[in-house]
Amino acid sequence: MNTLNKILTKIAPKNKTELSSEKVELGAVDEARDIINNFNNAERILQDVEQVSQKYLKEYTNLKREIDKLKNTSKIIISAENDVRKINNLIIKGDSVLKKINVQAKELGISVNAIKEFDELFDFSQYLSPKINEVDKLIREVKSTQN
Repeated sequence: MNTLNKILTKIAPKNKTELSSEKVELGAVDEARDIINNFNNAERILQDVEQVSQKYLKEYTNLKREIDKLKNTSKIIISAENDVRKINNLIIKGDSVLKKINVQAKELGISVNAIKEFDELFDFSQYLSPKINEVDKLIREVKSTQN
């Protein structure tokens, strides 16, 4: 029996070592499987990020192009402000001339309706006055977007 114990003692540590090494190997295989699963998931994530990034960059480029167009348009609108002021001054001057014509016509005993230029100037002034106010308001709104 003593001999049997010696034999079992010598065999048992080897078996334990072998089992232990098999568990280490199986543990490494399990780790490899986990990593492979994570790689598959990582590949999907990278593909999603790549697709979304490409879409983002394309849309950003298009928006930037549109923003550049809008900036150029706003510069044109703002640069027209001086022309709008000149038109407004012209309307003010026209109103002044209308008053002069009205006074002079009364002094001469003439009806202003008989004066063709009075009617034309009056019509232009009446037509452009509300437009000038609207355009001036729009220019201010465009300017406010420049901040």
